[in-house]
Amino acid sequence: MRVFSKTMLLTACLASVITPHRVTAAAVLTPPVVDDAALARSFVSGLAAIVDQSEPPTRSVTITGQVAANQLAAAEGRRVRLPLSPTPCALQPEQTLYDAVLPAVVVVGSIYKCNSCSDWHMGGMASGWLLADNGLVVTNHHVFSEDGSHRFGVMTADGEVFAITAILAADEDGDAVITQIDTRGRQLPSLAIGQRPACGDAVSVISHPAGRFYSLTKGTVSRYHRQQDESATPSARGTALLTADNQNKAPIWMSVTADFAVGSSGGPVFNANGEVVGMVSRTFASQARRNHRRYSNFGTQMVFKDCVSRDTLLRLIDPAG
Repeated sequence: MRVFSKTMLLTACLASVITPHRVTAAAVLTPPVVDDAALARSFVSGLAAIVDQSEPPTRSVTITGQVAANQLAAAEGRRVRLPLSPTPCALQPEQTLYDAVLPAVVVVGSIYKCNSCSDWHMGGMASGWLLADNGLVVTNHHVFSEDGSHRFGVMTADGEVFAITAILAADEDGDAVITQIDTRGRQLPSLAIGQRPACGDAVSVISHPAGRFYSLTKGTVSRYHRQQDESATPSARGTALLTADNQNKAPIWMSVTADFAVGSSGGPVFNANGEVVGMVSRTFASQARRNHRRYSNFGTQMVFKDCVSRDTLLRLIDPAG
């Protein structure tokens, strides 16, 4: 199951989408109020304005679904060099983690035109985060599996929209990509990658589950694992589900207990210092096999929440950068 949502047509734009507030000791008790409908409208209208201003399509700065598919293939295995002097968000005294990292957590999505009207419609919507102040945005590989006519963009928490102009690095098996957005000359807040957390360490996720923008959930790291071959069945002798050929090539996944859902794809997983230690990818519901003698009594027993690991994220970054 991929956690990536589809929503209905949203077209208008409101001036304010998250109530601003100063980060002081008093403000910690007054969290920002998220207006979901206003943010959704801002994304559609903001990206539509960028696309319309850059017409004809040959001059468009936003990548389409078709261009994304081509660039994903070309970017597979590539690495990105980070700027020499990144300025990541840092957790300050008397500041919550949510307030500290919010400016660098983004909405990643697409818009499209149907055959029945001339309006732009909301396509897919997911999550992402800024890796560098020059507009490097990280999200999931599967986020770009949209129709070829879709146009992709990014929106920050204050409702500002930017065009995704290129996919620079990709790892399909690890479900991660680094994209470039047009910052229009601005330096944007970004997030730092932290050390690999241990099993049992506390983590937080900020994402947009089911269109509920900027939701924070908490949990712990439950385990690290390699993806099993779903078609394989362990034998009485304990034959490994991964063959020797792909045992060391398969990506490492990090499972957490923090909740996320459809729309959370690409959401950053934070440690207590506000550093990124993983990224939301998918959920898997544990159910009894249909041929099990007690199948009708089981239903869904457990939902596993798998995240792109720090190991996979670092494979997309040039260490010489």
